Amino acid sequence: MALPFSSQSEQSRRPVVRPANRGDVDAILELVSSYAAEGLMLPRTREQIAMNIDNYVVAISGCRVVACAALDEYSPSLAEVSSVAVARSEHGKGLGTDVVLGVERLARARDINEIFALSLSDRFFLSMDYAPTSISRYPEKLARYDRLSNDGVEIVPKRCFQKVLENSWQAPVLMPDHQPERALRAS
Repeated sequence: MALPFSSQSEQSRRPVVRPANRGDVDAILELVSSYAAEGLMLPRTREQIAMNIDNYVVAISGCRVVACAALDEYSPSLAEVSSVAVARSEHGKGLGTDVVLGVERLARARDINEIFALSLSDRFFLSMDYAPTSISRYPEKLARYDRLSNDGVEIVPKRCFQKVLENSWQAPVLMPDHQPERALRAS
């Protein structure tokens, strides 16, 4: 006798986006290295990923890391969205967007109000409300590129995009009669 409902198979479930943990280091390295080998992103070592694991967000399908992104902080108010990688078998499923949104949530939680990203493609970051800008706005990134270039890493020119993050919530404002009212968000 068939039940009037069916359970979702493991393959049809939406991947879970979560903060990365130490057990994800090798899978992140594998994802990033496949794109770095093609010159599409900067290489990362296992040690770099492990040291910065708290800055990574991953998408998990089953037991497999299928996408990742990282938050590289430059100052208390500025960070870069970096290491955005999606397994080729998972392209077109919105996972790049999911992990970048996860990185944005991480940035908001750390009170970072401006993020930027470098990309070979305009469409992805423009679709996420990033605005084109000049990399010259970020001398910290240019200095990092100079160090990497001096170490023999080939730097592929990419377009730069920037986004100002709004607070996801605001504390209540006490009105003169001491009744808490929700603060109005500035546009």
